[in-house]
Amino acid sequence: MASPMEPAASPGAARGSLWRRPTARPLAVMLAVLAALAVWGGSELVFGIDVQQPAFGTGPPQDLTAGPIVIASVVAGLAAWLALAVLERLTRHARAAWVTLATVVLVASLGAPLSGRGIDEQSRLVLTLLHLTVGALLIVLLARTSPPARSATPKRNR
Repeated sequence: MASPMEPAASPGAARGSLWRRPTARPLAVMLAVLAALAVWGGSELVFGIDVQQPAFGTGPPQDLTAGPIVIASVVAGLAAWLALAVLERLTRHARAAWVTLATVVLVASLGAPLSGRGIDEQSRLVLTLLHLTVGALLIVLLARTSPPARSATPKRNR
């Protein structure tokens, strides 16, 4: 049993690793949020791009601020975490199923920055980078927190 100062490592993780299950998933979500803010901040402050959200329907395009980026990244991260947790309860191949599902969702999410009207190509590029950054980080980091596929037959001690 692990002491309070030294939590038990998750299967497949090195002892003392940051990717212990109790802390790894919240950390993955936080890193995705911070990375999204870095992409947005870099585009605004370093490259001088006034990033706008495309208009859908009759409304005009709107400036993209940090608030919607944080909210969207947190929602995406929590949804990804929930999907992984559900798959871990339903299947022995949760990691592989989740990576596939998350990749499909990421590709589908690219429809939002690539559609809509009223924004320039620079904004579309930044929005696409935001989706890819958050999605890729969540896919890679959350997949590391899930144990590998379990065998259908138990291992025998010889």
